Amino acid sequence: MATHEPVPGLRKIPENLPALLRPPEAASGEEARERLANLVVIVGIVALALAVMGWWSHAQVRQSLRDLRAAGLTALLEAESGALTIWIDEKKRSAERWAADEPVQRSAAALVKLAQGGMDPAAVCRSPARHELLDQIRPFVALEEAVAVNLVARDGAIIAALHDDYCGLTVAKGDFERRLAPVFSGRTVFVRPFTEAERVGPGHRLPFDRPLVWVETPVRDEGGEVIAALGFGRLAEDRFGTLLLLSSTQSSREAYAFDAHGMMLTQSRYLGDLRLAGRLGPGETGILRIPVRDPGADIVAGFRPSTPESDWPLTKLADTAIAAKAAGGPFEGVILEPYRDYRGASVIGAWRWLREKEMVIAVEIEEGEAYAPLKYLEIAFGTLLGFFAAAMLAAISSSLWAVRLKQREARRVGPYTLEREIGEGGISHVFLARHSHLKRPVAVKVLKAALATDEMTTRFEREVQLCSRLSHPNTIEIYDYGRTREGTFYYAMEYLDGLSLEDLVTREGRLPVSRAVHALRQVCGSLKEAHERGLVHRDVKPHNLMLCRHGGELDVVKVLDFGLVKELENADTRDITQFARVLGTPLYMAPERLRNPADADARADIYALGAVAFFLLTGRRLFEAQTDHDLVYQVLNVPAPSLADAGAPDAPPLLASLVARCVAKERDERPASVAEVAAILAQVARERPWREEDAAAWWANWPGRPEAKAPAPAAP
Repeated sequence: MATHEPVPGLRKIPENLPALLRPPEAASGEEARERLANLVVIVGIVALALAVMGWWSHAQVRQSLRDLRAAGLTALLEAESGALTIWIDEKKRSAERWAADEPVQRSAAALVKLAQGGMDPAAVCRSPARHELLDQIRPFVALEEAVAVNLVARDGAIIAALHDDYCGLTVAKGDFERRLAPVFSGRTVFVRPFTEAERVGPGHRLPFDRPLVWVETPVRDEGGEVIAALGFGRLAEDRFGTLLLLSSTQSSREAYAFDAHGMMLTQSRYLGDLRLAGRLGPGETGILRIPVRDPGADIVAGFRPSTPESDWPLTKLADTAIAAKAAGGPFEGVILEPYRDYRGASVIGAWRWLREKEMVIAVEIEEGEAYAPLKYLEIAFGTLLGFFAAAMLAAISSSLWAVRLKQREARRVGPYTLEREIGEGGISHVFLARHSHLKRPVAVKVLKAALATDEMTTRFEREVQLCSRLSHPNTIEIYDYGRTREGTFYYAMEYLDGLSLEDLVTREGRLPVSRAVHALRQVCGSLKEAHERGLVHRDVKPHNLMLCRHGGELDVVKVLDFGLVKELENADTRDITQFARVLGTPLYMAPERLRNPADADARADIYALGAVAFFLLTGRRLFEAQTDHDLVYQVLNVPAPSLADAGAPDAPPLLASLVARCVAKERDERPASVAEVAAILAQVARERPWREEDAAAWWANWPGRPEAKAPAPAAP
C-alpha cells in the first residue's frame, strides 16, 4: 500500500458516530470507551451531588453553630457584665453609706473649712481633723480592702489621705478630673483603672506604682451641699482585675475589659503566654499594659512581631466597639467571623459598652473550639469522599483495564495489529498494521460494516482475488485476506513510503516531461500485465498511482485499488456495475463507460491513462466543470484540449500526439494496446530521460517525514 502526503497521527473516530456506522475493528473498543465515559459521567454526577450535599450540610451546620455561638457569647457577655456591674454597684453603695455617716461628715466638713480658711492643703492634710476622719472610716477601709483614701476638695486639692505622700497634691487635669466632676453634682461614680501618675500627675513620690480603681462618693455638709469627694482606691489587679477571669482549662473562653483607647483594664487569662512572648514582665498583670491590638500572627505559636505595639492595628472587636461608640451606637455586638485577638489567636467574640463606666466588656472563644463540630463534619465527609473516591478509582481502573483489553482486541484483524488509521474511502478504512509474528508494516483495508452489502463484499473479494494474480513490480502486492470476527472482509497489502501523483501535482504543479514519462511507463507496465490476464482496471486516476521509495529504488510507481476490475474472459463473472451505477471518477472515465458502465475493455484504461498524462504534464484536469453533469457532458461531447494549449508547450510532438490519441472520444481512435503506448513513451524517454540523480535530488528535498506520512486510502 503506498503512502499519501503527511497525515499526522491516528485519525480519531467521531464520538457521535452511531455504533452501526463505526469501523468494525473499533466498535467494541468504542463501546468500552462509551461505557467508561458513562461511568465517569455518573461518578462526576455522584461526586457533584455529594459535594453539593456536603456544602449544604456544612452551610446548615455552620449557620446553626453561628446561631448557637451568638447566643452563647451573648449569654456569657450578659453574665460577665452583670457580675462586674453588681460588684461595682455594691462598692458604690458601701461608699455612700460611709460618706453619709455623721461623724465622717463632721470631720470632712472641718477639713474643708480649714482649707477654705486659707490653710495650705498640705497642712490641712496633716491636721488632727484628718486623723479624726481616718479613724471614722478605718473599719470600712479594712472591710473593703481599700488601699488608699483621698478626700478631694472642689478645687481638686487632696485635703486628707491615708498616706502622707498624697498630702498637698492635686488631682491632675484630664480624664480622672473629668470622671470626678459628677461627684460634686451629687453622684457616686466608679472610675476605671488609672495609674497614680496619671491621676495626680507625674513627678511625685507616690505609694503605688500599679493601677488603682476608685469609687468616688459625695460628702455633704449639714445643709446637704456637696463639699468634697471621698474616694476609696483599690488595686485593680486584686478584685476588680480578676472578676472577669475565666479559669476553666476545658475551654478557651475569655472575658476582659478595655477602655476607649484599647488598653486592657482587667487581667488576661493568658499571662504565661504573654510573658513568654516578652509582652509582660514578671509580676505584671497586663492591666493598662496590654493593648487590645493584633500582633499579626499567633504569638503562642512562636510568632514575634518586628514592629512596636503602637503600630499594630486594633483587633476587629476593639476597632468595631470603639468605632461604634464614636458613631453613637450600637453599643454591643457579636462577631462570628474569625479574627485575631491580642495574642494573635483566631477567635470569635462579643462586646458591650458599659457607658457610665467608660469601658468595654469583651468575651471571646477560639475558632477551633467554637466551630469544632464543623471539623468533625468535614472529617466525616472527607472520609466518606475518600471511600467513594477509592471505590470509584477501583471502578474506573477496572473499566480502563477493560477498555485497554477491548482496544487490544479491537485493534486486531486476523494476525494483524492495527496501529493507526491512515486513510478512509467511501466504503473502507485503511490502517497501518503489523503482522503479529513477522512484525513487518502492512496496510490493511477493512470494509465499513455499515456498507458491507453483498455488492461491496463481492467487490472486495474480487479485488483481492484478481489482484493476487498479478505480480508486476508496479502493481500493489497483496499479502493476505480474510474476515474479522464480525464477519467483515479485509485484506493486507504492502505499505509503501511515498505520495500519490494527485498529491504530487497538487503540491508542486506540473511535472517535467521526463519525470511524467518515467511514471507513465511504469503504469503501463502494471496495466500491460493486467490486460494480458484479461483484467481491466477501470479506475486508473492520479489518486490510485503512488510515487514511492521502494526496495532502494526512487520514483517507483505503484498502481493501487483494483476494486473495479472487470474480467473480460469470463462472461459469467458477476459485474458489480450491473446496477447501472457509475463507479469510478467521471473525469478519468472513457465516454463509452459513461454511456454504459459495464462497457469497458483495455482501451477504457488507455483513455484514463491519457487523462492522467494530461494532468501530470499540464498540472490541469482534462476537463473543468462545476458539476458532475457538466463534466459528463464535456467528456462525451467536448474535444480534449491539446497539451500545448493547456500549458505544456515543452511536450514533444510525439508525446502530445500520443496523449491526444489516448483521450479520443471513440475507442477505435485510441492506441490498440497499452504495449503500443509503452513503446511510444519509451521513444520519448530516450530523448527526455529521467535520471537517477534527478530523482535522488528531489527525494532528498522532499519535506515529508517518515513518521508523519500515511498510506493513501486507495478506497472509492
